[in-house]
Amino acid sequence: MGFGYGRFDLLHALGAVVWGVASLAALAVAIAVIFLLVRFLLVATTAAKIYVAQNSPATPVEPASSAPAAAAPTAPAPAAPAATPPTTKPRTPKTPPAV
Repeated sequence: MGFGYGRFDLLHALGAVVWGVASLAALAVAIAVIFLLVRFLLVATTAAKIYVAQNSPATPVEPASSAPAAAAPTAPAPAAPAATPPTTKPRTPKTPPAV
C-alpha cells in the first residue's frame, strides 16, 4: 500500500548529505562575512580616530563676528618662525563666503 514517506533509499541519504554540506558552507560564508565586517569596522574606527587626532585644529575656532557683509576679510597674520620645524603643516582658518 505504501503509506507514509516511502522507503529510505540511497538517493534520500545522498540528498541529506548534500543538504548538510551546503548548510555548513553557507554557515561558513556567513561567519566569514561577519568576521570581515567587524574587522573592517574596527580598523576604520581606529583610522578615523588617528585622522581626527592629526587633523583637528590646535585651538577652538571662534564663531564668526557680526561684521557687515560688505567688509573684506583680512588675511591672517603670518606666524613667527619656530625654532624647530613643525611636524605637521600649519593650518590657516578658512573664512566663510560672504552672504
